[in-house]
Amino acid sequence: MTPNDLEQIRYLPSIRTRQAELRGYRELRDGTKNELVPIFSLGKLGRVNQAADVAGRVVEAAVGEYFLDVNCNANQRCEDWARMFDSESAFSTWRSFVAEQDGAVPVALIPRDRSLRAFVRQVLAIERDHQVVHIRTRNPTADRRLLQSAVAAVDDVDNLLITLDFGYIRSSVEATELEAEQIINELRELDAAVRVCFMASSFPRAVSAFGEEGGVLEILERTVHENIGGDSVAIYGDHSSVYPDPYTAEMTRFVPRIDYATPNSWVFRRHRVNTARADNGGWPQCAREILDLPDWDDDLQENVWGAQIIAEQAGSNEPIAGFGSPANWIAVRVNTHIERQLEYGTSGLDDDDDYE
Repeated sequence: MTPNDLEQIRYLPSIRTRQAELRGYRELRDGTKNELVPIFSLGKLGRVNQAADVAGRVVEAAVGEYFLDVNCNANQRCEDWARMFDSESAFSTWRSFVAEQDGAVPVALIPRDRSLRAFVRQVLAIERDHQVVHIRTRNPTADRRLLQSAVAAVDDVDNLLITLDFGYIRSSVEATELEAEQIINELRELDAAVRVCFMASSFPRAVSAFGEEGGVLEILERTVHENIGGDSVAIYGDHSSVYPDPYTAEMTRFVPRIDYATPNSWVFRRHRVNTARADNGGWPQCAREILDLPDWDDDLQENVWGAQIIAEQAGSNEPIAGFGSPANWIAVRVNTHIERQLEYGTSGLDDDDDYE
């Protein structure tokens, strides 16, 4: 990877190595994958919980180069995740592991003790080995000293990409804007050319609060990105329409739901199964209502896997094969969302365009 590759990034999706998210990415068109340099966050994949085995699944899903990070969430991390954070020899264990994965470029890990020396040595080693270095912080304010040190230490700031990941922001939009502006300004005071990505997610853990049978969710990470200055200030990144923060799973009865991505919102339909209906209610009803939306895009249906699945479900009175539970419908949302956001970020639209 070269600094020019970093310069070409207009949209940076983050994908966790979970079944639904990986499938959503895997089913993207090859042309779409060729335009992306995503971050894959390495964690357990179903019952597969060894990092090397999970990384192999990432290689199968990806096309070309990608950034590899570590998922540290307690209920999602791999069994051997802790050894990746061994800071000896500039994080040599992590760097060697990533070097064994085709197409992977390591994200510089934030030391758990925030050791400045260990972090900077790792940054310089990655820059030396890969020409570029990507730092992702999930706590930008707490990590500001590390970020500033990296900007000062790299051989060339053009080799550096810093992703400020604010996690879930639906309840903290104004505070996120202020924090993002402050951190970016501080970094640009050190070097005006430093390359920054703003990353966040506003997809909620549960959508029922936004409509019992349907509703529209604004993609607030897009709004914040535009409010801080848009592409002229930072690359846009997101969590691929997934709730990003850790939580404890609970046993609940799911309600059939289908989500449809537009450039700046998610539209959802949600209907309980009604065995008295000839079509069983649930997913067929959701799919038909989505196809009737003014926002439904026939071109998307022709070219994008997720939209094709929704259309196929609309033509069936029963859940189609493999789509009788929520997991693969998450894959559908991830797939259509990434396609939409890449188009949004690379279409050359200006401020006068109407996205409604």
